Amino acid sequence: MDQLPAFGRAIFQVVGPTVQAYTPLLLAHESEIRSTRREEYSFGPHERQTLDVYYPSEETTAQKGPKKVLVFVHGGGFVHNSKRNEEHSGGLTYGNVAHFFAARFGYTVVVTNYRRFDHGAVYPSGGEDVAAVVRWIAEELPSRHAGYEAGTDIFLLGNSAGGVHTATYALEPSLAGARDPFTTDDNARRGGRTGALLRGIALLGMPGHFKGMDAGPMAAPLHAYYGGADHHYAKSPVGLVEAAKARGDDARRPPTRGTPYLALTSELDPDDILQANRDFAEAWPWKELLTVESIPGHNHISPPLALATGIKREEEWAVKLAAWCESCVKE
Repeated sequence: MDQLPAFGRAIFQVVGPTVQAYTPLLLAHESEIRSTRREEYSFGPHERQTLDVYYPSEETTAQKGPKKVLVFVHGGGFVHNSKRNEEHSGGLTYGNVAHFFAARFGYTVVVTNYRRFDHGAVYPSGGEDVAAVVRWIAEELPSRHAGYEAGTDIFLLGNSAGGVHTATYALEPSLAGARDPFTTDDNARRGGRTGALLRGIALLGMPGHFKGMDAGPMAAPLHAYYGGADHHYAKSPVGLVEAAKARGDDARRPPTRGTPYLALTSELDPDDILQANRDFAEAWPWKELLTVESIPGHNHISPPLALATGIKREEEWAVKLAAWCESCVKE
């Protein structure tokens, strides 16, 4: 972490040196990270619609009651990255994220791919893929593994572009039918219930909008995915919140009803992402359902890479995230 300020803030500037800095830290824990059991499944017909499920220990899995499932939606600027990066850190990303939450907190962790713009994906395909993953967890996971029959408490963690897709799932009106079965806050669903319930949505380093980002290396993916520069803002997370307010949704509850949100940025995030997150928080009308936090010392790339390094201050942001998840399910 001490090296990160010298790398700067620009995303394309910090990626290489940040990965290089964390690689030896992860490789030192390779056997532990790889010890977490992983299975790969398809959640749709496209080659990119695949996910990895990482399981906690058998002792944890055998516990009664709803299982905690954390879905990690990786970043990558709409065109890069994968659920397993064999070329990064000896192939340990993002298995390190899954191992950390599975081994330390007993989560079943789903790390998912999604269709990218270089596969012809256009808005709202990212949100559609997140919706398909949630549905897969609700419908397929209990049928494939014992212990999930009592239901699942699902938490979404969307990172960077993955945060945009997660917000699209949560806020896009056309996806209401896909998310409504999992977003009820009816107390009758609590305790002894079966089925899946979306308990919390965390957005890590999410660009709330793309002002200042729609030029240079981001121009092509943004234009292709959103169908032209005129649509960037309206379909961004901030634009979707403002549209909900214009519809009068601020007089009731957000599209995900009573589901809490956590907006996380890193101290060394680029200024445009920090500003876009401030704009997101300012536009958000359901203040009691939004927590905003800053992660000290990290840059835009480093938080996921820091997990399973065994270094307390590197991992502290995720410990706090797990505590926030626990607060979301308390009566």
